[in-house]
Order: sequence, then structure tokens, then C-alpha cells
Amino acid sequence: MELDLAHQSQRYFGLDERELLRPLRRLIAECASLIDVGANDGYYTMAFLRSKDKCVVACEPGPAMERLLANARANGYETGERFRAERRLVGLDKEGISIAELVKDLPHPVLLKVDIDGGEFELLQSAERCDRLHELRWLIETHSPELEKQCVAWLQSHGYRTEIIYNARWRVLLPEERPIEHNRWLLAEHEQL
Repeated sequence: MELDLAHQSQRYFGLDERELLRPLRRLIAECASLIDVGANDGYYTMAFLRSKDKCVVACEPGPAMERLLANARANGYETGERFRAERRLVGLDKEGISIAELVKDLPHPVLLKVDIDGGEFELLQSAERCDRLHELRWLIETHSPELEKQCVAWLQSHGYRTEIIYNARWRVLLPEERPIEHNRWLLAEHEQL
């Protein structure tokens, strides 16, 4: 992948969101389909494509999708039966696609990695009509304390166990170059599992 070392040096050194490594390894191994919502340049999509999972979906409505597809091609991956690119917004937008619709025909269980800067709760609400909601695993980056509370409440009311993945202590010395105050991850797995 092309990296801008002025802004992506943590990625270059393998420190970018390192807190997610252990849960992601486990979830990737347990799931049949992997969805990267807010895929941006495809950092997580590339990791998903290297797995043995049956289906990988990269969701990115913006111009970053072209960079993602170029990164995929540079790594030997083309869209097709196993790898899909979704350019519509994911959530409740009338012209977008809901989670229920997105996961409908995918092999289950499904891991959804979500990083969409503000639409997290609306995205969760779009899963309401999902037939197999209990087979979805979530890794959601939250971008405000209020959104985090809303997401936790929604997930728990739908039978999920939730866990906040706190930023590593060393980030005090080597912070990410993000202009927002609240930025951490939420892991959710259904109680039936």
C-alpha cells in the first residue's frame, strides 16, 4: 500500500490500531464473511483478503474507493465472487444500503468492522430487520462519548455483550494524528454464542 509517512508512520511500523490485533485475529478465524464499513484506502480490507474467509466486502462511498481498488490490485486481488466493493452509504440513507440488506446473502457468521465517523448508531439501527442478527459480530470505532453510549445501549438491548477496547497507554507518548477527542473501539458479540 502507498503510505504517507507524515500521517501514517504508525501503520508503517505496525502500531496503527495495534489494540485490535488480538480480537481481529480471533474474529476473522471465527467468521465466514468480513465486511469493512468505512474501508477508506483498504488497510483492513487487505488483511481481510489475506484470510481464508469466503467473502470480503469493502464499503466506501467516497473517492477513496479508487485507491482501495488500486491497493487491492497491487496485492493481486480483483473484485468478483469473493471480493465485493460497495459504493453506497451503509445505514438508513434512502439511497444507501442497510446492514440487513448487506448481510442477507452472505455466508454467516459475519464480522463487521465499522469506522464511519458519526453514523455508527444509525448504521446499527439499519440492522433491525436482519434475520440472523445474532450471527453478526461487531467492531465499531466510536467518535463521541454520546455515540458510544447509544451504540452500547442498542447492542445490549439486542442481546449483545459489549467491551470497550481502550487505547493503549503508550499512545500518550505516541498519539495518533487525529483531530477528535474521543476515538476508541467497541467490540460486540451476541450472548447466544
